[in-house]
Amino acid sequence: MSVRFYMDTVRAGGDLNRESFLHEIEGFRKYLKVLNRADKTVQWYIHDALLFLRHVENHYDLKGLSGIGKHELRDFLAMELSRGISRKSLMRRVSGIKMFFRYLIEEGLVQDTSILTVDTPKADKRLPKTLSQNQIKSLLRGIEGERPIDKRNLAILSFLYGTGARVSELVALNIEDVDFNTGLVRLRGKGGKDRIVPAGMFVIERLKHWLESRHDMGEAVFTSMNGRRISDRHIRNILRAALQRAAVQLPLSPHGMRHSFATHMLENGADIRTVQELLGHMSLSTTQVYTHVATDKLVRSYQKFHPHA
Repeated sequence: MSVRFYMDTVRAGGDLNRESFLHEIEGFRKYLKVLNRADKTVQWYIHDALLFLRHVENHYDLKGLSGIGKHELRDFLAMELSRGISRKSLMRRVSGIKMFFRYLIEEGLVQDTSILTVDTPKADKRLPKTLSQNQIKSLLRGIEGERPIDKRNLAILSFLYGTGARVSELVALNIEDVDFNTGLVRLRGKGGKDRIVPAGMFVIERLKHWLESRHDMGEAVFTSMNGRRISDRHIRNILRAALQRAAVQLPLSPHGMRHSFATHMLENGADIRTVQELLGHMSLSTTQVYTHVATDKLVRSYQKFHPHA
């Protein structure tokens, strides 16, 4: 892919005038290729570097790259924000431009490293999608049945909601990880970090019903009907079908069951650090997003039911 191809992707009008800028962009492209960056990443990084350089040409009387610093970058970011660019795109802009100047510094083409100290904008926090407690009841009630596949699907969704497990943790679950007497379950979390969580007897009973109904007794708790360990995609399809059957008009991923678990725990008075431990979050700040969801629902309930609200 040529530099001209990347230049054609830049929506702002006009071409770069400085041949030196074009030369360094070509060098940057080769640099990214040596780093084995994906083609799409290379394309966007060069796109963002070109946008920034065009801004510099149009707004500053600089003799070369060596005159560009953090003030020019901050001015460019402010202009982009005024155009209504998303925070996600702005974050990528900063990453691409910083990478470009990292290349220039390593090549000895510029000495000013101030651009590398510009803070990357934080992404907008999106509140997780969750089901209400009544929707969870309808969801689980709608897939009850006596067939082995019904018992398995009910056990899967009950497990996700009853433990707050990640889908990957459910997929990796083995029979030896479940203590059927105490209701405790060992989950294999991110980075190989295991944790022990309570599943609740309503989950344990549904696990028993499923395991008793299947023919194959391999080590995996959750399998397809032919005995193979179940996949992430299979679980997604099970949830989608269950949502349709329960007439729940909300596009929800299996991770949404984990979100619902955390939100409902907080709504019913659980301590946030307890929820942090159950979810296996390293940082409390990761768990705190659920307090926004719970608080938002409390405010709506207050406004709806308080006579003076």
